[in-house]
Amino acid sequence: MSGTRDLSEVLEFGRALISHYLEQLAARRPGGAASAFAVSAAEVARTLGPAPVGAAAASAPAAAVARVEQARAALAERVRTQPTWPLALLGRITSLTELDLALVAVLLAPELDVDLERAYAYALDDFTKKRPDVGFLARLFGDDDERAEAVLRRLGEDGPLRRHRLVTISGDGPWISRVVRLADRIAAFARGLDPIDEQVVDVCRVRRGAVGVGDLVMAPTIVERVTRALDQGGALGGARLLLAGQPGTGRALLVEALAAARGQAAVRIDLVALAADPRQLADRLTVAVREAALRGAVAILDGDADIGDNAPRPLIDAIGAVAGATTAPMVFTLVGRPSWLSGVLPELVEIEVPAPGLIDRIALWKLALPDELRPPEAELEMVAGRYAFTGAAIAQAARRAVNAARVRAPGTAVTLAELSDASRLMFTHRLGSVAQRIPAGFTWEDLVLPEETLLAVREVVRFARQRPFLLEQWGFARKLPYGRGVSAILAGPPGTGKTMVAQLLAAELGYDLYRIDLSQVVNKYIGETEKNLSRIFDQAESSHAVLFFDEADSLFAKRTEVKSSNDRYANLEVNYLLQRMETYDGVTLLATNLEQGIDEAFKRRVRFSVQFELPELEERGRLWRSMFPAEMPLAPDIDWARIAKTFEMSGGYIKKAAVRAALIAADAQPRRPLTTDDILAAARAEYREMGRIVAG
Repeated sequence: MSGTRDLSEVLEFGRALISHYLEQLAARRPGGAASAFAVSAAEVARTLGPAPVGAAAASAPAAAVARVEQARAALAERVRTQPTWPLALLGRITSLTELDLALVAVLLAPELDVDLERAYAYALDDFTKKRPDVGFLARLFGDDDERAEAVLRRLGEDGPLRRHRLVTISGDGPWISRVVRLADRIAAFARGLDPIDEQVVDVCRVRRGAVGVGDLVMAPTIVERVTRALDQGGALGGARLLLAGQPGTGRALLVEALAAARGQAAVRIDLVALAADPRQLADRLTVAVREAALRGAVAILDGDADIGDNAPRPLIDAIGAVAGATTAPMVFTLVGRPSWLSGVLPELVEIEVPAPGLIDRIALWKLALPDELRPPEAELEMVAGRYAFTGAAIAQAARRAVNAARVRAPGTAVTLAELSDASRLMFTHRLGSVAQRIPAGFTWEDLVLPEETLLAVREVVRFARQRPFLLEQWGFARKLPYGRGVSAILAGPPGTGKTMVAQLLAAELGYDLYRIDLSQVVNKYIGETEKNLSRIFDQAESSHAVLFFDEADSLFAKRTEVKSSNDRYANLEVNYLLQRMETYDGVTLLATNLEQGIDEAFKRRVRFSVQFELPELEERGRLWRSMFPAEMPLAPDIDWARIAKTFEMSGGYIKKAAVRAALIAADAQPRRPLTTDDILAAARAEYREMGRIVAG
């Protein structure tokens, strides 16, 4: 062997110590050939060299002592002069003393040479034992009681050999008779092999910087701060760093890229999986971080939202113990800044990594989509503005959109609809359990509204689309510390198009629409209304949904003067909803039939108010004509003007009457085109249900 894999000093040290030990025993063993059940003195002599075996002398000859000292000196010299030699590196990263390294060498030697393993069995005087026990190691090194005690102390629980899980001590008898074994991972490391320890293979991943620092879409100030924090630890590191932020913001990728730029790997450690088994937590965390140290890598401990202020005590204690023992840089990626972490790591540097802003999201979409499939930049800006995704979410949504485009028409660019559909699939929520999903549909051509109302609706859409740009690029985020969402009151009589406009807004913005019937949310029991509202907003925050509160006046009516406890709790419910609306970053629509019944303070906090009126004569004519699909046959002489003039209806009632009229024509024998009389008959029936009568 050569280079870091040349372990001749280890083998010679093991042979010299065993040879010296056997001479001290002054015991004779049966001679003969190699056996599976016994080790002969002759065989041991061939393995250990020319020194006599089984000598009667009570003390070892000077030559044997000299051989041990020469081997010990050669081992120490190799450690001192070749810092990349496995034992030298191991000693440095785990703070081993010369005696610790000598113990490692003695335990490693039989792993390298089968004959030497048999010689150990001979020295143990028990061929069933393949490895030395605690007492044997104390005798092997212990020329005197003081040295034997030193060996016992180094093998104790507080010693670095046990603390770093370099050795294991097993057995049921007295401690001194328990077997000592070098960890398989350490033996492999010494031989130049590089497997992940089997004990942590399920929670560790070695990463080697898939992207360069220059390829990351991240604020330069964040990159500089993280770089400086990692550099504080020196060549092998030692930095203790918390990167707080949402999952998918590129925190781990940044650390991997910075490590790669320094010639290091990174080891990703799943803290959540480790914490799932408290009994093995301390051992496995130690081994996992040791894995990073052995590779000269940065340890990235990933807990994200699952590891917060209420982290289990065993995890907190284990992190404190491991951080105090390792030289490996430790970087934590969590959503928040748990106070316990800085408590166990006083030297911790905390850096907040924000979610990407609009410009960064556009850049991330460009990176995620192949050049030949990339849609126009205006569409990328639109989808980046709609969905405040992290880089990881954008990459996943882009893959889905690309797959959809290839199925639709290979080689063609991804469409805005495919990007929007793929983005909506990213949301995981249970909003459907507390609200009713309404299909988002309709186009501007479907709306029959007064021009003033249309302009108000278009303003809501424009604000929703330009909001990310206004907040992030033109600095309005500083002027609007709260109330940044899109909120609008849709006020008007029943059937005037409020729900239809809500559907149009959702379709234009690319969001799902959920209707909340506030009459069902309001609960007579104290505190239950707030709980219901909390569930709605909690789910909405993870869904990018448009919340459409129908019958809003049932909760948002003018706050009453407090005359009883019921009045006080009713006002608390309104205040709670106001607070949640102001902190909700999405779109909230409030439909009411009677705007003047809405509390004035509440109306001031809603950004837009869209008024819906009963349609005038000309609008009613357009509504009647728009209600019948192109596939339906119509008589050429339908008197639309007469119908519109005779019946003063809102669009909702006109829609119901249109379906009634179509039913009359479809049920005729034979079926025939729709006529004016059909529509008049249907409209009269609708009027009667409305409680109105048509003369004539």
